[in-house]
Amino acid sequence: MRRICFVGASTTEGMGDESGLGWPGRLWRLHEDAPTAFVAYNLGVRGQTMHQIKNRAIGECKARLPKAMGPLIILGTGANDLSRFADGDYEGKSRTPRRGLERTFRALLSDLSDIAPVLVIGPPPIDENQMPYRMTNGLKFDFRTIDCAEGTELYASICKELEIPFFDLFGAMLGDADYQAALKAGDGLHPTGRGYQACAVAINQWGAWRKALSEGWA
Repeated sequence: MRRICFVGASTTEGMGDESGLGWPGRLWRLHEDAPTAFVAYNLGVRGQTMHQIKNRAIGECKARLPKAMGPLIILGTGANDLSRFADGDYEGKSRTPRRGLERTFRALLSDLSDIAPVLVIGPPPIDENQMPYRMTNGLKFDFRTIDCAEGTELYASICKELEIPFFDLFGAMLGDADYQAALKAGDGLHPTGRGYQACAVAINQWGAWRKALSEGWA
């Protein structure tokens, strides 16, 4: 059976989902009794930036994706790198400078592509009315719709250049009534399970994902 690693931060982990599944687990459920069934490894860690993900992703994926099992890696970009500090000396400044983010994202894609085929899921929308967001360590971050939109454009352009499939989750969920309702019922950054289900259904209809499930790798 195919093995798939889902790499990312809190929205990949499924924070806020009362079932604990997140969109990766709900995507797995859509295929659990089908010929396209797969083993899913959720490697989402809440709060992490792209740099932190890069530091652990290679080892974690290599340990779970033996070549003979048709490996696949799904990278959920999340929105942590796109946020701004909401207090202190750095208030209003980006948590991750754009140039550094681009460099790290390219390096991470290169690392992961050496292990298995990669698909990238863009950042989801946020609810600005519930910002700023307070992390468990007490730091406050401001997540803005414009920053998520610009981050989507950045990731999409890099993926296009590198010929890596990219799914615009921001665009898909921005007008999705279920996702928006779940986001408002959540904390403004993480939706409830209803929102993660909407993500899973949308990703499951994505041509690159369907193609990846139908093909095998030796």
